[in-house]
Amino acid sequence: MILGVMSLVGSEVKASSPQLNITPEMKEKFPIKPHHEKLAFKCTDCHEGQGDEPENFKAIEDKGCLSCHKTKQYLADRLKFMDALHTNPHNSIHDGPKLYCDECHYEHKKSDNMCLSCHSNDVKLWMRATP
Repeated sequence: MILGVMSLVGSEVKASSPQLNITPEMKEKFPIKPHHEKLAFKCTDCHEGQGDEPENFKAIEDKGCLSCHKTKQYLADRLKFMDALHTNPHNSIHDGPKLYCDECHYEHKKSDNMCLSCHSNDVKLWMRATP
């Protein structure tokens, strides 16, 4: 099952991540997305090369996200079914592949559906919550 989920999202879990001393307080302050938790992601799977002190980790850029999620074009193609209603944010007439991942997606807090900033409530009719 996990292998199927991983292939669906294009993920690769890095097996050589060092163990960190993550306290319950840190897990509460920096929760991870349920789908990353199911894949048993560790902090260093995304914050690779940033040492072993989670308090000092910096936000990752698109390059970090795309190390597992492949390319922006791959994501746009994967969500092509949304193109029929012009709802594919990765293939948007506004920004499309120029969007930065963290304009909508956040790992350690609720993600933001940027479409709602202009399209108000009508977006809720055709778009699910942003993962």
